[in-house]
Amino acid sequence: MFRRLLVGLMRKSIFRALQHRDFVIVEGAGWLAGAGVWFYRIGLAVLAWELTKSGFWLGVIAMAEAGPGIFISPIAGALADRHDRLLMARFVQAAMMAVTGVLAFLTLGGLINIWLLLIFALLHGFCAGFWTPVRMSLAPNLVPERDLSAAIATHSILFNLGRTVGPALAAPILAISGVGAVFALSAVANLIFSVALFWVRVVNPDRKAEKGGSMRSHLVEGLKYATGHPVIKYLFLNMVFASLLLRAYMELLPGMSETLFGHDPKAGVPILVSAAGMGAMVASLFVGSLRRSNQILNSYFIFVFGTLISLTFFVLTENFWFAVFCMILLSISQVGVNIAGQVTVQNTVRGDLRGRVMSLWGLLNRSGPAFGALVIGGLSGLWGFAWPILAGVAVSSIVALFVFSKKEDIKSAASGKEHNVASR
Repeated sequence: MFRRLLVGLMRKSIFRALQHRDFVIVEGAGWLAGAGVWFYRIGLAVLAWELTKSGFWLGVIAMAEAGPGIFISPIAGALADRHDRLLMARFVQAAMMAVTGVLAFLTLGGLINIWLLLIFALLHGFCAGFWTPVRMSLAPNLVPERDLSAAIATHSILFNLGRTVGPALAAPILAISGVGAVFALSAVANLIFSVALFWVRVVNPDRKAEKGGSMRSHLVEGLKYATGHPVIKYLFLNMVFASLLLRAYMELLPGMSETLFGHDPKAGVPILVSAAGMGAMVASLFVGSLRRSNQILNSYFIFVFGTLISLTFFVLTENFWFAVFCMILLSISQVGVNIAGQVTVQNTVRGDLRGRVMSLWGLLNRSGPAFGALVIGGLSGLWGFAWPILAGVAVSSIVALFVFSKKEDIKSAASGKEHNVASR
């Protein structure tokens, strides 16, 4: 009786993707690696702030970690469309383990400085530039098409659970053992994930892109498809401005925690990032429960404007605990935008172009905030953190209103599934 109830719940809930063995392996080990990523990113930001006490250097390190993705991600997306995505995943995770492991060794040995940290941020960013399009294009290959939205939502829930647990665990480790131990644990998580990928097989492969064309022609084809698609082009337009102007605060949290909220970064940053993880889980559960394209798009626009409002309150307050509350609301909105947008893109993109299109999505999602952090971090020396972020909110509001004016056109194209994955 209990087993029948459990099976029924799994089939009808947002966790129905967990019926599929290969998806479970990837997400289980990936959850651990996801927590390790937050260990690494918090350690990177805290160490950069400790070494320099500079908002500009926070931006430089964030950009170094995300910048290589600007050049690597589109190429990796094209390779993911032409070759074995699973094999690429195994190699990339092993490389990330090696980079983080050496960084841990140097930090524990007291040999690190800001210039070495910059080099390792670039190396890790190079690996991450390969990983993002592979990760985002691999998930649909592990579940049937009917469970794609559930797979994306479940992935986000587990990813953001790692974002909640990782920082919560990072705080005492930072206090007791220091940044080097945080980097070491991140490397171990990458090792476990790399080994687990050898037990995975692709069950729902996409049609491969033609290998006869040049890399340049494949990249141009993917860009033209994304910018000409009746749904994707508007979501990408909004993503460009949102990622550059509305999400840089995450990279700048050590400086904001100390200068805006008066809280020690070693204690404040893990609390704020954990709060973001809690909000992200709420958004994941909500969006994952939606089945119809119109519902998903309606939630997308609600979350867009929720982001603008909650970010405004976040940077204007001086009370740390009110900032934590605003962070939860902000994360609900931003992750809601990301999941609803990603589900819509994944459900409408052609299978043989999935890697290239999702590489652009991942590129904006990761490198955009880092570039924004570089600009806002530089401006913080003149005007502080709040005013540059508020200027970004104003610009993004104009773009959001334009995209909202195209709401009915977007809905019509998405519900018609004119570019559905069925065309694979």
